[in-house]
Amino acid sequence: MITIGVPTYNEQDVIGKCIKSILPQISKSDEIIVVASGCTDNTVPVIEKLAKKHKQIKLITEPKRKGKWSALNIILKKAKGNIIVQTDGDVILAKNAIKYLLTHFKNRKVGAVSGRPLPVLPKTNKFYRWSIMSYTRMHEIRLKEDEAGEFWHVSGYLFAHRKKAVDLLPKGVKGSTDGTMGWSTKSKGYRISYEPKAKVYVKCPLNSRDFINQKARARTGFYQLKKRYGIPPRTVKSELKMLPEEIKKLKSFREVFNFGAVGIVYLISWLKAWWYIKRDVSVLKVWKHIESTKH
Repeated sequence: MITIGVPTYNEQDVIGKCIKSILPQISKSDEIIVVASGCTDNTVPVIEKLAKKHKQIKLITEPKRKGKWSALNIILKKAKGNIIVQTDGDVILAKNAIKYLLTHFKNRKVGAVSGRPLPVLPKTNKFYRWSIMSYTRMHEIRLKEDEAGEFWHVSGYLFAHRKKAVDLLPKGVKGSTDGTMGWSTKSKGYRISYEPKAKVYVKCPLNSRDFINQKARARTGFYQLKKRYGIPPRTVKSELKMLPEEIKKLKSFREVFNFGAVGIVYLISWLKAWWYIKRDVSVLKVWKHIESTKH
């Protein structure tokens, strides 16, 4: 038996699609735990309708939204499976993604396995080239770290872990729940693997506000990991190293200008993350709803 964990908040237009991408990949003896936290739209009715048809779906509602850390802790506590597959309510799992993750657990030394996120957004969107570059770069980094046995920062969009390998998350984790869970697994001596065949399709932010808020949340998580565990965070300098090679691919001044403009927006997200940490902003203010990824 395996457990699929899906935290969700106000995702009425996408949660059904996510669950439907999971159902064909599991057996009737498996379970899907969906934790709906403080939802104010029709997310809960959508899940309830699906649960009437599919007994594997178990809906748990949090009356008040506390943050993703709280929803994940509920999943960790309630899961009956020894293997838990964690994903998000606004993504679509590719065919056989779960199967590819599970094959790694034949090795008892493996405590967790990360899937490969693939970005979804229109080619005409101003963030398209940047998003493709970023996801491709992260894929390359994960491959190298996996080969060297150094991989630990799983992707929150899709990863699986042994239930006993992950501790409950500390209260108020603000941005990097996946990194915290990966570090928890690594600290227990388990190996963490990367499985690029386990693909998950992720909608990317389509406007500057959502782009900044999403990136700032992630980078706040990096700073928090350093504060909690002494882990060196990703830095602006390390991420900007990939820009010269990408700029060479641009074919016109207009493309260069647009790419540079997005780069400035990206830097703003780092400044916002720094401000979040500096001011010790609450988890719900950091974890803002990224509206353009929910449709």
